[in-house]
Parts: sequence; C-alpha cells; structure tokens
Amino acid sequence: MFKKIILLTVVLFLSSCGAKRKGVEASKDSKEIVLGKSEAVAYKSLGNGVASISLHLFENNTFKFDFKSIPQPGTDEKPIKISEKGTYTSDGNWKTLNFKKPKFSLAAIFDENYSGAADFKVIDKEHVKINTAKNALPIWGVVCEKQ
Repeated sequence: MFKKIILLTVVLFLSSCGAKRKGVEASKDSKEIVLGKSEAVAYKSLGNGVASISLHLFENNTFKFDFKSIPQPGTDEKPIKISEKGTYTSDGNWKTLNFKKPKFSLAAIFDENYSGAADFKVIDKEHVKINTAKNALPIWGVVCEKQ
C-alpha cells in the first residue's frame, strides 16, 4: 500500500511538471447554494505532498468540495484551487453529487484509474456517484479518509 502511494505521488508530480496551473473560480450556480448546518458525512485528505482535499455532505442534501494542489518545491507552479458547492441525491450508501456547470473536469479530479468501481463512478460532466459506506475515497489519487 505504501509503495502504491509513493508511486502515485511520483506519477502525479511528473505529470504536473511544467504545466501552467491556475485557480478555478466557483461556478455562479455554486455560489447560490445554501449549505446545511450539520454534516451527514465528510472526507478529508491524509497528509501528503500533492493536495489538500475535503468533501462535506450536509443533512439538507448539499455538499461542499474544496481542493488545493500543493506545488512541488523548485517549480514556479501556482496551486490549483477549487471550491464548489452543490446538491446530492441518495440511493442507500451511494450519493450522486451534482456539480452545476463546474469549471474543471470531474473525470480528472475523480480519476477512476486510482480507484475501484466500488468507490465512485463519474456519470457525466456534472455528476459523480460516491460510495459513502467506504472509510476512504481516492480523489485525484489522494486518499481521503472518512471523518
């Protein structure tokens, strides 16, 4: 497991070298969503040198997704910042997250190359289905632990 995490970190580092990165503004629709007061479930990234990630699902069927990449030392990369709010629907332990017109690729963030079908499934450009029965979700190849 530890070797896979190291390999993943190296692959992500090499794939990001030289790429111009910038922050992604939240969509207009995302800014209008009012989040709930209490969390139903939350995931947060474990310590790593790649990204800080959190996903909070609230009792009123809203969610907040925050992502900030960590630029590699010795580069002039700027961190990628994503902060989106949305709504979700439930089907048992599976929650379908609805990102309204995201300004980023869900398939790039929820990369199925770093997970199994039991973790999540990208449905289209605005929807991803996650399994909240899991104690951890790999998002952008980073392990995010259930809180």
